[in-house]
Amino acid sequence: MKARLIGVGRATLAQEARAEIERMITEGELKAGEKLNELDLSIVMGVSRGTVREAIRSLAGSGLVDLIANRGAFVHETTLAEVQNLYELRGAIFAMACGAAARRFAAGEERGLAEALSRNIEKMDAARETDDQSTYYALNIEFHDLLMAAADNPKAKAVYDNIKREMHLFRRKGLSLASNIARSLDEHRVIADAVTAGDEAAARDAANEHIRRGFDRYMTIAARDRQTG
Repeated sequence: MKARLIGVGRATLAQEARAEIERMITEGELKAGEKLNELDLSIVMGVSRGTVREAIRSLAGSGLVDLIANRGAFVHETTLAEVQNLYELRGAIFAMACGAAARRFAAGEERGLAEALSRNIEKMDAARETDDQSTYYALNIEFHDLLMAAADNPKAKAVYDNIKREMHLFRRKGLSLASNIARSLDEHRVIADAVTAGDEAAARDAANEHIRRGFDRYMTIAARDRQTG
């Protein structure tokens, strides 16, 4: 866990506490269904229980935390139907963004995008070769963020970022095998090629296919885990 939080004022501390709790959930330190213990969290973060309580309440609408009357706050347990819905929504937004990025690139509005995507893919390939899943995952997030930014649609990006926070655990699981990382990287190359060719339709199709296959990868591993659990 991270060191104690340092902030100026209660509001700032509550925001920092929220960010830390969110990190602990998305990185799996706090498990699905686990009760959030205000006292334990306040000790870890070096803030008051009131600050932790405020942070937890602010997370209730994020999809990460459930507040249950007379029982407390729990890390949200996502159903398979919810997972599928999130993948489908993310796919629709990401496909739109990749199409827009291709159109803007063709119009000369994203001059640095080709180089940025190429550098990112090179780094992902290096992480794949060393089976560095943590680094690959961070670079994977960066790849998608580069394309969302290139779409120049702040409202779509805000919605996408909210979905992304809910999906971290699913996406990590889907990229927990070397073979899955290799396939993901190949799909990234297809998307990058379509975007930098200025082919809007191909970019949308490649993005949709990437998200669909990502869902399939997650479901395959989830099914394996249920059989061995």
